[in-house]
Amino acid sequence: MELFLILVCLVAPPALSLSIKSKLNPRIVQTRYGEVQGITRSFEYAKFLKPIDVYLGIPYATPPVGSNRFSPTRAPSPWEGVRLSDSVGPVCPQKLPDIANEQEALERMPKGRLEYLKRLLPHLRNQSEDCLYLNIYAPAMGMAEGGRKHPVLLYIHGESYDWGSGNPYDGSVLASYTDQVIVTMNYRLGVLGFLNANVAPQTKARVANYGLMDQIAALHWVKEHIARFGGDPENVTLMGQGTGAACVHFLAISPTVIRGLFKRAILLSGSALSSWAVVEDPVSYALKLAKAVNCSIPDDLLKDNELIVDCLRESSLEELMQVDIQPPTFLSAFGPSVDGVVIKPDFQKDLLSYLGPEFQGFAPLPKKAEHGAPITSNNKYDLLFGVTTSEALWKFAEKDVLQGFEGERRDRIIRTYVRNAYVYHLTEIFYTVVNEYTDWERTVQHPVNTKDACVQALSDAQFVAPLVQTGDLFTLRHTKKPNNPHIAPILDSEEEPMPKTYFYVFDYQMKDGDYPQKMGSVHGEELPFVFGAPLWVEGFGHFPKNYTRLEIALSESIMQYFANFVKTGNPNIIDHHGRNETLLPASREKSRFRSLSWEQYDPVHQKYLEIGMKPKMKNHYRAHQLSVWLRLVPELHRAGMEDVDSRHNLFRGHSDPSLYDGFVRPDPLSRISEEIKRKNLSTEPPTTTDYSITTCVSLIPGTNLQNVHNASTDTLASLDAAGYAAYSTALSVTIAIGCSLLILNVLIFAGVYYQRDKTRLEVKSLQQQQMLNQQCGPRGFTELKQPPPPHSHYAGGGQVIVDVENEMLRRY
Repeated sequence: MELFLILVCLVAPPALSLSIKSKLNPRIVQTRYGEVQGITRSFEYAKFLKPIDVYLGIPYATPPVGSNRFSPTRAPSPWEGVRLSDSVGPVCPQKLPDIANEQEALERMPKGRLEYLKRLLPHLRNQSEDCLYLNIYAPAMGMAEGGRKHPVLLYIHGESYDWGSGNPYDGSVLASYTDQVIVTMNYRLGVLGFLNANVAPQTKARVANYGLMDQIAALHWVKEHIARFGGDPENVTLMGQGTGAACVHFLAISPTVIRGLFKRAILLSGSALSSWAVVEDPVSYALKLAKAVNCSIPDDLLKDNELIVDCLRESSLEELMQVDIQPPTFLSAFGPSVDGVVIKPDFQKDLLSYLGPEFQGFAPLPKKAEHGAPITSNNKYDLLFGVTTSEALWKFAEKDVLQGFEGERRDRIIRTYVRNAYVYHLTEIFYTVVNEYTDWERTVQHPVNTKDACVQALSDAQFVAPLVQTGDLFTLRHTKKPNNPHIAPILDSEEEPMPKTYFYVFDYQMKDGDYPQKMGSVHGEELPFVFGAPLWVEGFGHFPKNYTRLEIALSESIMQYFANFVKTGNPNIIDHHGRNETLLPASREKSRFRSLSWEQYDPVHQKYLEIGMKPKMKNHYRAHQLSVWLRLVPELHRAGMEDVDSRHNLFRGHSDPSLYDGFVRPDPLSRISEEIKRKNLSTEPPTTTDYSITTCVSLIPGTNLQNVHNASTDTLASLDAAGYAAYSTALSVTIAIGCSLLILNVLIFAGVYYQRDKTRLEVKSLQQQQMLNQQCGPRGFTELKQPPPPHSHYAGGGQVIVDVENEMLRRY
């Protein structure tokens, strides 16, 4: 079969010599804001690739400059004349990774990551606050306005919440090969995209997720205009990778996104449930930034936090970009956060609390649902999601990747992650993770094996487990007869088609890729195949340029799978005779991809497609490891919220820097003192308090966070009220019980000692009387009367005293 696939690929050599010619498109497209004219690209020597129309640098919003900085996205201003859209717009301001000194860079990243950044960063040098532009790649329409409408795929770039752009992701091959419209875009990043100084989003909602608002604005623009470019506004799919995937997930659950803006979602290695996806204490970073640029901190943060935003709005871009604020390792400083508008305060509870016991590892139903109130599912979208096999490898240094490290270094890395991602039972969670990712069958742990296990632990915790949990949530309406009686009526009454969910694991490494083949597929390595880079060897943005014929076939199959999902919600297309249509139109030959049926994902069977040169359907990906993150760790964490001494939740030597590897957040218990400072209107930045949980539910499932917060607005304004309430209640109860037990024990022991001394005196007196009788009276037995029994009110002491008396009598 492998030989046959090689022969199939050999019949398509034109793809290896693909060249592209561009010319000005005579067609003028009229938008609501003005006319645009793009270019037409044609692919020589590739008959299966059709010409496409390309429109680059189209403004979809008003430039967020001046008074529009730190403001919600606004519609673009109209322009006069025809706008030539033949080049991409500038990227949003961002602080790029420093790779000027390659030796120093290799101490922070692998060589593969360095080579990737060297290709990508040149595309990100042209920066401006006037950056809200999108790019369109559509099948050529010629001069005609009408014609068949094509499915639309809007890509949200990843890389980081701090840097990146949609410009490097050229959609030409993907649009031509799959006959769909591809849209890429820029959105505000870092401090300009996610500044949040609002200490009370629960009671005073204010837009702070400007980057997410940009994405929503782009969706509205696509909805209104894409038909004029040949796209179908009723069939739009959002696709994101990494942080972009988390953004897509946030949009899928946001109340700000009206239904109908998009129909399907594709999440590549990212989820809103990941520990890095949401910033839990954005105010602390806003205050640090304000202090760094000499902005005054208002006395009343609850009332006047807008003054901070106003001051930062007046600061120069250079001042803002020069400030270096380091978040705790594995977390984010400026990223999506709860603002009460785009992201609700209880968004995690909404995601996780409606599932019943049959979804193991999740929280029970909230109290309202338990009493019969209606439960609604937030799932409105078909979902395709996937991961690579070594997601977290790019976070390790080159020396670590090649040589590995010992268990002590592994412990520091995992301990750092546990401290930054969890609050309770840190030691128990740490040892649970170490135990799970240790190969106990080996008498000697090789450093490379230790490194591999550490990579898998971080990959599972930050990417795989949150995504699998997301897939479970999206398939809620797949379950026809759930055991939970509260969910069944909803499923029975649902009139709309049930969403479809598909899961893949990308398990292929390029022959000429950035990473050694033995490392496994790394975060983002599927993207060249998704965008069709192997078919365009002359140069494709920042992707590698050398591919084999087999890799070309792999890219074709992946593009067709994704295109089928975008079009119908099903990656498999069935013809009228019940057979899969050809996935490789270049050869029109049968292949192993063509004969394979990609089955739907559900929480019970958990089937997924392993994508590689030998694709196959499998089930329960890394089931045992994921059960640790999705079931055991959440239970350990949840138990720590109850009657546990607060010191028990910390590591031994919790403040010792040698225990960790990287930046760690302060002791979460210090939040109390920091809250007092905030209540007293202190100008010092509050301690970072991150209550993000990799795969855990909200801190108190079913608790109304809004009501808890309103109980004491001055004190709990900027905190997660549920976490504080849980800690405060547990601490008070623990102290009260401890004091009661102490007093009770003191009384008991005092009574015991008093009764013992009294009994001893009585026995001694009887003994003396007996001896006197023996000396002075007649010989014989003298009747001894038993001492009176102990007083009943000395609980627990009676038996002890009786035993003492009997022992005394036996001795004499």
